[in-house]
This record gives sequence, C-alpha cells and structure tokens, in this order.
Amino acid sequence: MSRVRRIVHVCKVWYPRITGVTVHVDQLARRMAGEGREVHVVTYDLAGNISGDAPAAEHRSGYVVHSVRPGNRKRFRDAIAALRPDAVHAHGIWEHVFPAFQAARQTGARFFLTAHGTWQFLYDTPGMERPGRRLLYRIYYHSIWRWMVRNAHAMIALNKVEETAHGRLGARRIVRIPNGVCAREFHPKAGGGTALARLRAAHPEMDLPPGDAPFLLFAGSLQRQKGIFTLLEALALLVDPEGPFSASLPSGVGLSGAGPSVLIAGDGPDSDRCRAIVREKGLPVHFAGRVHREFMPALMADAALFVLPSLEEPFATVYLEALASGTPCIGTDSGGTPEIIDHGRTGRLIPPEHPVLLAEAIYAILSDEEFRLRAGEAGRRKVLDRFDWSRLTPRLLALYDHPPSERLS
Repeated sequence: MSRVRRIVHVCKVWYPRITGVTVHVDQLARRMAGEGREVHVVTYDLAGNISGDAPAAEHRSGYVVHSVRPGNRKRFRDAIAALRPDAVHAHGIWEHVFPAFQAARQTGARFFLTAHGTWQFLYDTPGMERPGRRLLYRIYYHSIWRWMVRNAHAMIALNKVEETAHGRLGARRIVRIPNGVCAREFHPKAGGGTALARLRAAHPEMDLPPGDAPFLLFAGSLQRQKGIFTLLEALALLVDPEGPFSASLPSGVGLSGAGPSVLIAGDGPDSDRCRAIVREKGLPVHFAGRVHREFMPALMADAALFVLPSLEEPFATVYLEALASGTPCIGTDSGGTPEIIDHGRTGRLIPPEHPVLLAEAIYAILSDEEFRLRAGEAGRRKVLDRFDWSRLTPRLLALYDHPPSERLS
C-alpha cells in the first residue's frame, strides 16, 4: 500500500455559485482533511473576483481552495501541477477535467474521475439545445473523454447508468461509490418548526410562506431539466376547484386555504417564466431565490415533503439531504434517483414530465400522515446505513491508497 498524502480535488463551480458537485467536493475535502490528509481544491473563479493570472487561495475548514480565472486551461493545469499532488480527483464532465488529467500525467499523480453524469445528462443542460454545441461535446465525449476514462486509475460511478456507460468506453477499473450527506448536519430535529421564522428574520425581503404553515419544498435550478414546469402543472391540478382532486383533498392537507404552500429555493434561466405561470394560475408558490446553505438543514427538516421531479439526475444530493432530515421525497424513476428513493417506502417515484401522476403522488403523501412518519424514519435509516460521509470517505481514501498496477500511459 502506498498512502496518498496530498490530494487535489478539481471541480468547475465553487461558492458563491453552488451545484450538487460543489457540495460533494466540499464535504469530501473536509472529511479527508479530518483524516489527516493534505487537501486542496482547484476550481474556476466564475464569480469574477480574480483579475490577474495567479490563483487566489482561500483557507477553509482544513483545506485550501485555489481559484483560477477562467479562459486559460494551461493556467488551470499549472495551478494543479504546482501543488505536486499524490492524487488528482476530477469531478464532472466539462472542460476543467482535461487540464486535471494533464496535470496528473505531468506530476505522476494518480488520477481519479467522478463524472457526476454521463452523456445523456448533457442534453437538458442549458445551451445544449444548439446542434453545434451538441456535436462538439459528442466528439469530446467519444475522443478525449474516452481517453481519460481508459487511463484513469479508477472511475468512481455514482449509479448503475454511469457504471454501464463507462464500462462501454473501456474504463479499466470502475468502483461504485455514491454521493453522500452529513447526517449530523441534516437530521429531523434541525428545524424544530422554526425554519421559516429563522429565514424570515435573516432575509425579510424573501417571499416565504406565512407564519409557520406547512410547506412543500423544491430546491434546485429553475429550468426544465429539474422538472419545475411539471411541478407547476401538478400544483395547478391540485388547486383547480373543478379538477380531479377538488372533492378528495382532506381538510388541511390541500394546496389552498389552510393547506401547505410550496417553497421554491433556487433560481435559474426559467425563473421569469415560472413566476409568470404562478401569477397566471394563482398557485400557492413562494419564490425564495437562492437560499444560503446554512438554512437548508432546517428547511429540509421542517418541510412536509420534498419534491424534485427532474427529467434525470445522476445522484442528486438534495434527495439524500431530505431523507437524512426525515422528510419523504418525490423524484423520477430515471438516472440514479431510484437508487436513493424507495418507491412506497421512503417516498414516491413517477415518470418524468407526468404532472397527473405527480399530483397524485403529492396528494397521496400529504393525505397520509402515518406514511409520512414511516417514510421519514425509513429514509433516515437508509442514509445512516449507506450514504453518510463517515461510511463513504474511508472507501474513497482506500481507493486512493490502493491503485491498480497500471500507470497513466
């Protein structure tokens, strides 16, 4: 065994902008530093804070973030190589991965790759509707990406879809290690019924449900890929006084009157269109915008239900956060989501872009308090057994420390 001492994680997006990959890398870096490893993160400064060519260093909880001004892949590669890493772990599928691969070759570091999605997940990314861009990334995926996959010391697959796809590309070694969550941070008592009050006190300008009323939570980017329009269509069905659910909604659990409102935490390219639909249909939806991460454990714990009906998700961390918080989830039966949500046990799975079935699932869970309690307990147990970072981090470190005999070629 050759113990890896200095680890460099590489990702495209960092705070204040945030994605599931950002959260994933932050959590990994914290825990690996806690295991006595020297940990660095190299990322692009997409916030536009850096004007010069030199990376800016920010010391966080046990590790250092090096932000590089976008636009020069050589500069990005050199920032990684200058750290003289023992292991480079690239996260994502975008253009930041190749400089990380080059830096690993240059320094003789072990190279590990987590795609956080495969080619089919790109089609619903904003901008990918342009045929030229689709062609460019298809060429990239089947040439440079294939080369990196075949020469990585290990591909870390989050789900069965990624495992199959990268096996077809010729990966030498594929290891299934899913996304994780900190079950000490996200837990059922994190909110205590005060999540909305805390957020309201800190941000009185936010559009939030009134008082401490029950609420459904959607957390994600406001774009078609996340299923936001499917959710709004389902809500319209539920509140329609002449719709299929008007006569069957139990008192106090509907989406009008005294029933739960819907809190949207997030922003995105389709924000204006979503707001227009809510105004037109009079839906009980509140747009909080981007919510600072410090408030998310309380919101997850206090939500009656978490809903994210994405077209497809590789392995969305927000589902794990909701389950760790004891909150049942509704997601779609695509991508890696069925490996997180157990249909009928920890929540419900529906086909993508099916508002009628989504409305039925929301109604079924809201009208069954006993199921919500059982699902919350089952979800929490599943997270503790399989997805807590305390279980996953040692597996990744063991993978770093026990590479195959093949070196980068």
